[in-house]
Amino acid sequence: MAAINVTDDDFDTVIAEADVPVVVDFWAEWCGP
Repeated sequence: MAAINVTDDDFDTVIAEADVPVVVDFWAEWCGP
């Protein structure tokens, strides 16, 4: 499955409608590896 970008507005909907387990990777441009 490909990665998708979600926003604050659609996060709950995307997670609730997922047919498979979901892995969420939170990140920020200012946060280095």
